[in-house]
Amino acid sequence: MVRETLLALVAIPAIAAPRSAARPVKPPVPIPGPDANVVRPEPRLKTAHIDLPGIADDAAIWVHPTRPERSLMIGTDKMNGLMVYDLDGELQQVVSRESHPDNVDVLYDFKLGGKTVDLALAGCRPDGPQGIKVWRIDPATDSLTDATQGGVLPVFGGTEPYGSCVYHSRRTGKSYFFVTNKLGAVEQHLLVDAGNGKVKSTRVRSLKVPTTAEGCVADDELGIFYLSEERVGIWKFEAEPNVPTRGKIVARVGQNGLVADIEGLTLYCATGGRGYLIASSQGNSTYKVYDRRDGNRFLLTIQPRAGRIPVPKETDGIAVTSCPTSRDFPGGVLVAQNGLKRQPTGNNFLFFRWEEIAGKRLIVDTHWSPRAKTPQRGPGSVVAGDE
Repeated sequence: MVRETLLALVAIPAIAAPRSAARPVKPPVPIPGPDANVVRPEPRLKTAHIDLPGIADDAAIWVHPTRPERSLMIGTDKMNGLMVYDLDGELQQVVSRESHPDNVDVLYDFKLGGKTVDLALAGCRPDGPQGIKVWRIDPATDSLTDATQGGVLPVFGGTEPYGSCVYHSRRTGKSYFFVTNKLGAVEQHLLVDAGNGKVKSTRVRSLKVPTTAEGCVADDELGIFYLSEERVGIWKFEAEPNVPTRGKIVARVGQNGLVADIEGLTLYCATGGRGYLIASSQGNSTYKVYDRRDGNRFLLTIQPRAGRIPVPKETDGIAVTSCPTSRDFPGGVLVAQNGLKRQPTGNNFLFFRWEEIAGKRLIVDTHWSPRAKTPQRGPGSVVAGDE
């Protein structure tokens, strides 16, 4: 754990000087140290704990198209179903009970039955057939309904999925999902309308890393796919299916306090291609922030501090949006799974205000939209700092 910043205290002489010669005592001055690159926000909201044997795992944020206060946080209970919360942390719906979902992601602007809809996708590991499940998100009712052709989309020859995420190409308009397994294999599937309100998929590419990989996220605008090899580092690949499959590691375990297992990955997207890649450093219960742009330069560590709500520990999944949502989160929100199984303090999801994370170090840009079809160059940003 990173130590608290030490303060240099001005020493007071043992024998006081005459009043006429006394100097004003200066306030303590922070000493630059290893935690100069650490921000310590407090959780602002939490969901109720998930009753055992349920296990909270991953989170995704869906932004309502016209009424942002009705946006949703979708979390997985990997022993049961998909948990749908409002942005006050209140449970609204449990979908597909006993589907055993692991990672979940939201896909915007998918063409289904002649309409443009939003979808949620998750890798599922029930007792029966395993694979990817798809749900349609209804903005009129703020509810999810199963839209999976055949009940499940098979991956890895019908064997177990692990992590998953979605990609909506700004180059072609096509929609995909990526899925990982515990052997380091990755598949990319094209999503298409199967008719009758259902979605099906076709595998279009395979990738591979040496060991177990779970967390992943794709950058729709920049055409990048990121993957966490849990005990090694964060990989970066091109996301289009017709490009070489060779990737590179942009962050390694041991660098800048990144501690295995590397778990959830998420993107804070802002206009002009700006923003951040954020990773869950599960081994020390922190979140590492990297530049979204070329090079993925390390920027800072998010190390939550307890307030009225205990801090999350051993986090698996994380999710973030720069979009304004509820009254509590006008500048965006970061959601983190709390991996502690001890109840009632653990096994749930915690919400952080983005502007309290950003401070003067990161940007706060509420103009970016997940539904835009092209890279977004404006309007201007609300800037609390700069990279």
